[in-house]
Amino acid sequence: MKSNCYKSLRRSLAICALFSIPIAYLTNAIWGGPYWMHFIIALVFGCVGTMATMLIDWLFPKLDTFWSFVLSAPITLSLGSAHTWYWISPYYDNFNWPLMLKVVLIGLLFCAAIYYYFFSREQNLEMSSALQTAELEKLKAEQALTYSQLQLLQSQIEPHFLFNTLANLKALIAVEPKQAEVLLDKFTELLRVTLKKSRQESIRLEDEVAGISAYLAIQQIRLGERLQFSVELDSPNLTQQQIPPMLLQPLVENAVFHGIEPKPEGGEVSVHIAMQDQHWKITISDTGIGFQASPKQGNGMALTNIQQRLASLYPNQASLSISPQASGGTLATLEFPCEQ
Repeated sequence: MKSNCYKSLRRSLAICALFSIPIAYLTNAIWGGPYWMHFIIALVFGCVGTMATMLIDWLFPKLDTFWSFVLSAPITLSLGSAHTWYWISPYYDNFNWPLMLKVVLIGLLFCAAIYYYFFSREQNLEMSSALQTAELEKLKAEQALTYSQLQLLQSQIEPHFLFNTLANLKALIAVEPKQAEVLLDKFTELLRVTLKKSRQESIRLEDEVAGISAYLAIQQIRLGERLQFSVELDSPNLTQQQIPPMLLQPLVENAVFHGIEPKPEGGEVSVHIAMQDQHWKITISDTGIGFQASPKQGNGMALTNIQQRLASLYPNQASLSISPQASGGTLATLEFPCEQ
């Protein structure tokens, strides 16, 4: 705090010294004499005005800038004029009122120039500070919205999916206990990963892959041979990298729900994860009926949520594209920076 005050004072005094140079030339042209004396007189006027204004601002921090100038101007003119008379008195036998009046007028103009400069600078600083504060508040609001959307998304393991899974588990226990055990293991893994996501702003890719693999395995048990899937990583070293949670799972769910399930013969969901130049490139493709042709048209909330989160987390650095595949089905492509 003190360091900033001293820095501001030094900068202000340096600016006063610059202002004093043309003022000294002006007074020297009018009255003559050594230039250095005119410069010292002008410099003292500026320094006294600056320090008086800063002192008043310190004593009365809530005082308007204009009234701060009104209070500091008489102090500046009094001390500055007294100092001026100290230097010029040897040249006059008696106190020269007309001359001192001119000195006071020039000093007043000098104070007004300095005041205008500092007032303008203060206004710019206030506007800049207000803008930064507004941008910070906007960023905080966007982050809060993103977090709340994430919390909502994480809580939306669709009830029908849960109920269907539990119903399948109950049915399998009696007829295929081994399959029921596999289903229970995958369901437990999915819940474990989901609960971990709900407590973290980022998650290891290893856990995200485990979650979507468990989800796809559960759906494979339900749909049987109608669903095949694969999850591939370009490198096993990627598993320890951090990514935002719940970016992949909604896209995988869409691939199953809108692509594979409505297609009588089913199809395949493929997830491919790669990193290029410190950027993730993740594709989720399916050979289903096609997103536009699906009879189960959703409201697009999941895709909108992902796009908003990407825009908030990585402004102008991330993208989500959904496109049909020539061979049928849908391709979703996610691209965003890698978290360091």
